[in-house]
Amino acid sequence: MKPFKQHIDKHARRWGAGGAAALILAGVGGATLAPVMTPSAHAQRISLVSKAQELEAGEQAAREVESKYRVVTGTREARLVEQIGRRMAAVSGRTDVPYRFRVIDEPAVNAFSIPGYVYVHTGLIRATGNDTDALAGVIAHEVAHIAAKHSKEHMEKSSVAGLLGGLLTRGNRNTSAVFGIAANGILLKHGRDDEYEADRLAVRYMKQTGYDPQGMVRFFSKLQQAEGKDNKLTAFFRTHPASGDRIKRIQQEINQ
Repeated sequence: MKPFKQHIDKHARRWGAGGAAALILAGVGGATLAPVMTPSAHAQRISLVSKAQELEAGEQAAREVESKYRVVTGTREARLVEQIGRRMAAVSGRTDVPYRFRVIDEPAVNAFSIPGYVYVHTGLIRATGNDTDALAGVIAHEVAHIAAKHSKEHMEKSSVAGLLGGLLTRGNRNTSAVFGIAANGILLKHGRDDEYEADRLAVRYMKQTGYDPQGMVRFFSKLQQAEGKDNKLTAFFRTHPASGDRIKRIQQEINQ
């Protein structure tokens, strides 16, 4: 198993990186995954991960993140991220979970979220310059990942894969362990659908809180111009949908 920091560097150095604590989220400290009935927009479905387990996974992952990276506190940047984050969380529609906002002292242009936590790199804050609306778009996007329970869904998919792996390997511990590690790859990044949904929700949050959602368009346009020229953005473009495609979708959402 690779060191935790190496997984973050490889898979999560991007805006929208739910995979920063992917392997932690997959395990939840070995907790038993209890079926829970949850409401859906279309029908009732069985949830394999409870809210308590989701949040415990977030706490465990946060401890790992903050043991590897320096968290910036007491600065104007940290206060601004906290202020914007609180406003977005208040309109997210999911207010039954805690939201904590942290700034990480790292030059890479990146932000990511895990259940209960949003992390923003200093490199991303600097990349937005004085465009508060652009920064608000990033934070709104990460809040949306938590509100939409994307990490929780990945945990459930991983638990199903682990169960199938156990059945296929007939309980052979060594083979099952290998299958489990392979299955956990699903958690290392959000899928395109997750990213698009988080973008759509972010636009709505920004409209509700008085921020200009065109800030998201400006930020992506800046990234698009820097694509291939700035090594700090390489991982971002490798793990995210193309900026041009996202700009088009975001603009459509704004115009609705």
